[in-house]
Amino acid sequence: MRVLVTGHTGFIGSNMYDYLKEKNIDVIGYSKRDGHDIFDTKKLNQFIKGVDIVYHFVAYAKPGQSITEPTTAIKVNVESCLNVLEACRKHNVPLIYPSSCEIYGNSEKPIKEDFEIKPTNPYAASKAAADRICHSYYESYGMDIKIVRLFNPYGPRQQVNKICPIFYSQAVRNKNITVYGNGKDTRDYVYISDIVKGLWNARKLASGEAINLATSRETTNLEVAKFIIKLTGSKSKITFVKYPKEFGNIKNQIGSFEKAKKLIGWQPEVKLEEGISKTIEWLKNEDIK
Repeated sequence: MRVLVTGHTGFIGSNMYDYLKEKNIDVIGYSKRDGHDIFDTKKLNQFIKGVDIVYHFVAYAKPGQSITEPTTAIKVNVESCLNVLEACRKHNVPLIYPSSCEIYGNSEKPIKEDFEIKPTNPYAASKAAADRICHSYYESYGMDIKIVRLFNPYGPRQQVNKICPIFYSQAVRNKNITVYGNGKDTRDYVYISDIVKGLWNARKLASGEAINLATSRETTNLEVAKFIIKLTGSKSKITFVKYPKEFGNIKNQIGSFEKAKKLIGWQPEVKLEEGISKTIEWLKNEDIK
């Protein structure tokens, strides 16, 4: 099997790339850092021709920042997806599209795949558009496309502007850990090793299916801050601050993995405390402060 991974130098893409390598799969990377432009359709077609499956990770992945950069977020996420879809259609190659929990918006109930799509920021809207465009290509052309909606991936190689790296950086310097609002905002955090296993298993899905990768556990920002203080032995105090202008407008989310368990036998394995501990070890080794 030959697999193409777009965005293979990013957080999820690089972990997926390494996971496939470890399975002795012939994997090809396509990333801007390696000089490959997702908007260069001629080159993209050359790479997709002859592979057995494509994972498309190239994305503008900044929900909060998309508030101030909406056109960039939408252009990158929608147009790059269209370019990959057209190349896959031309060469009859299956596509696994990593969508996002952001497309659902706020919910205090476990989100299932048939929940209403209610994006609350331009990033979320762009992912929702790409998600539904992928489904339309399945309906219109009978393409082999699977959609995997990821709930809050975290772990080694994640962007340093995400919650764990930010809180860690504050904790190791014994600075105040700044938590938005009252600290009760919730997310469903899924460790990166569970994410890539789910994405690999997703190849078994029927064409046109969409599944969530979630843990069905909601965690408050305050809990994450306390975990990190404990694991680093920090003397930091927790302070509550106003939401910034660049805030993605999601305050509560929790997902259901019922469908993923039923269809591909997937369920989360890494507990939050273990995952945060592993993330901290990576941050230490990378000397990220």
